[in-house]
Amino acid sequence: MPPFQQRTMRRLRPAIAPLLLPTLAGLALGFGRQAWTSEAFSRSSLAAKPESRHDIGSFVGARRPGNLERTASAFGVANDGRAAATVARRASLEAGDTILVAGAVSPTGMIVTSMLKGLGYDVRPVLTKTMDPFAIWGMPIRGFVPGGGEPTPAAAGLVVADEKFLQTDLVVAFVKQIGKMGNLKRVTFLSAERARSPLENMFGNTEEEERRAREDATLSACKEVGAECTVVRTGVLRGGGSKSDCPYNLGQEVYMRIIDSVSSIEEELFDLNQRGAEVTDAATSTVTEGGKFGGPFGKKSETARTTAAAAVAEAFSAESAADKVVDVVSVEGTESLSSAKWADAYSSVAVK
Repeated sequence: MPPFQQRTMRRLRPAIAPLLLPTLAGLALGFGRQAWTSEAFSRSSLAAKPESRHDIGSFVGARRPGNLERTASAFGVANDGRAAATVARRASLEAGDTILVAGAVSPTGMIVTSMLKGLGYDVRPVLTKTMDPFAIWGMPIRGFVPGGGEPTPAAAGLVVADEKFLQTDLVVAFVKQIGKMGNLKRVTFLSAERARSPLENMFGNTEEEERRAREDATLSACKEVGAECTVVRTGVLRGGGSKSDCPYNLGQEVYMRIIDSVSSIEEELFDLNQRGAEVTDAATSTVTEGGKFGGPFGKKSETARTTAAAAVAEAFSAESAADKVVDVVSVEGTESLSSAKWADAYSSVAVK
């Protein structure tokens, strides 16, 4: 382990860094939120000893250019008998196409970025000038800093993966600005449910209405610029650590940073046991509407971050994902969905 990583490990703290992302038009997106990670946390994640074959530290080399075949196998593509059919469906975007990722340093955004890199795309996470992509992901990824001197990439794909939501008008402006360049083919929008207390649910859920409005505005903006859109609605996001079977997980630190030991173990067990996914049509499903499993005191809908990230990443390679709004929640299972199964899941949902 290099000396600087050893020092980082000794200094590890729950890292919080302000993330201010300007629009491509040069105006501040003004996220005004705290990022879940920082360079210090990212270095320590990558430096930690792999405790299992699923620890992110053990897959850094596998994701480097020239080893994408090994990465695909780890992700569950090469071992699936229907992988050839999945490749044939990759009509909207092709390997090498540029995908911009907004919200890339949120937990799910970090996993999405790694997945897209592993799938062969030219992934460009939107960062601030103080962020080092290699320190965050441990692989050669080129970040894009709006207003940093580089022209806006003519992206074929756009991901909005911020877990706490960007303002609606800012997302719309982001889509329209990139769409004007004429190369934007598909947008994938992560729409996650916020954790709510039983008391909040008793007095209604205005946040769900705002969530729907945000999704509809994004769909309209995509239609206006001629881009396909996939909205991935999730329950409350959980996990994302080394107990999942995803090779792009965020490591053991996901659990270590939880102060309460019982909650930490619960999070590990969630990643270990809830590897399956239920994908349904958001127009007819209620599973992600404020946790309607048994009312305000009932079971809430929850989604593993690795499952949410896979739904977002696979939407670019599955032609059947175009113009779909899906609810994605985690269910008990021993393994994550393969690329072919994600394509089938999207096929079962009607076009928005």
